[in-house]
Amino acid sequence: MLCEVPLTKEQQEFAAEHHGLVYKFLNDNHLAEDEFYDVVIFAYLKAVKDFFQDESAQCYTFAAIAKHRMRLCTYDYFRAQNRHKRNAEILSIHLGLYPDGTPLEDTLAVQDKLMQEFEMGQLLHDLASRVSRQQMNIVRMKGCGYGVREIAKSEKLPVRRIKDLLEEAHVVFLELCRE
Repeated sequence: MLCEVPLTKEQQEFAAEHHGLVYKFLNDNHLAEDEFYDVVIFAYLKAVKDFFQDESAQCYTFAAIAKHRMRLCTYDYFRAQNRHKRNAEILSIHLGLYPDGTPLEDTLAVQDKLMQEFEMGQLLHDLASRVSRQQMNIVRMKGCGYGVREIAKSEKLPVRRIKDLLEEAHVVFLELCRE
């Protein structure tokens, strides 16, 4: 971590003297040096600090402490890499869902900016008929890029009230979209 105190001169010399343990750990565990050196080196340096600063660690050999720290770090690395969010299935619109299927991009409608603007205008018109004039003013200001604080100042209302009014308008808007 950035907030940690750097190694003392004595710790640096000790770390340099025993640096071969890092390569031995990588080789013993069949881990590529170019890929996993950065993963384990910080655990190794933490082991150096612990060996010097933690009196309870003195009953173990430095090699045992370093190996333990590097093993835990490697375990955490593999666990993080195997998380579902890192291994989600990726779909491309350029390929079909099935081997002989039509690509998804051919099934999607082309975006028509003019039609989108018209539909949005219709939705806002329908929204205006279902919410108060004040809510509609707030929605328009928000649509123009004003922040909640700016709107609150302009409307002379508390920020919380502006958020509540926007949330109510949002619920009505979602209902309109479902119709």
